[in-house]
Amino acid sequence: MSTRQALVLRLTAPMQSWGVRGGFADYRDTATHPTRSGVLGLLGAALGQSRSEAPGPLTALDLTVRIDRPGTPMQDYQTIGGQSRTEVVPCANGHLRTGAVITRRAYLADAAFTVILTGPAALLRKVSDALDHPVHPPYLGRRACPPTEPYNLGIHQGSVTHLLKTTPLDRQKPRTDDSVTIYVIATITPDDPRVTHTLNDDPHGARHFAERALARSTLTLPAELCSGRGAAPRYTTLHEFRYGPPHSTDTPKPRS
Repeated sequence: MSTRQALVLRLTAPMQSWGVRGGFADYRDTATHPTRSGVLGLLGAALGQSRSEAPGPLTALDLTVRIDRPGTPMQDYQTIGGQSRTEVVPCANGHLRTGAVITRRAYLADAAFTVILTGPAALLRKVSDALDHPVHPPYLGRRACPPTEPYNLGIHQGSVTHLLKTTPLDRQKPRTDDSVTIYVIATITPDDPRVTHTLNDDPHGARHFAERALARSTLTLPAELCSGRGAAPRYTTLHEFRYGPPHSTDTPKPRS
């Protein structure tokens, strides 16, 4: 009897943005957690897919998101061109526009998410290898948002529920409480009474998306699972989660 496998990702950065509204707009939004299209896009970039390419086999993967830190919403005001009324600005769609292009872009600052991917074992291994040696640089929703290392926590045995409860929490350990309550976002069927919200983020072909039904639930975890905010202990915790504890190489010295 085979044991179920899953690929665990840690998605955190100073800023990230998971847009839901399609196309270029004066306001570019972000969801409060990683979108399916955004995560599959990250995997596709690592595999060498172009932005206009359909996700193909990656659609066989299912994802569950644990919100370790929700982050702080912020907006960035940007202008392109506008030095004169006659200045021509190239647009993303290949057309030209006269005058300034003004946009407001939403981000999540200092957010952290654990994403658990399930699907065919061979595909999970292929994706994990690609994340370790990506063809195109990975980013969290937008090219200006590269992930903080390590973002690939490797392939693990066990159910999604088990991994939600055992993967290190990317947050500071509370000073007084002995537990931490976080949110989990999972895909469910549209007729399930547990549906809490929907997102138009399920890729079907190149640049085409369908609505996805989601359930937001709470999960209480022991505070000892928190990896802290110190760089060295956090990295050690994450490294040991992926590769296991180090084996001692010391050999007993002979007694004189």
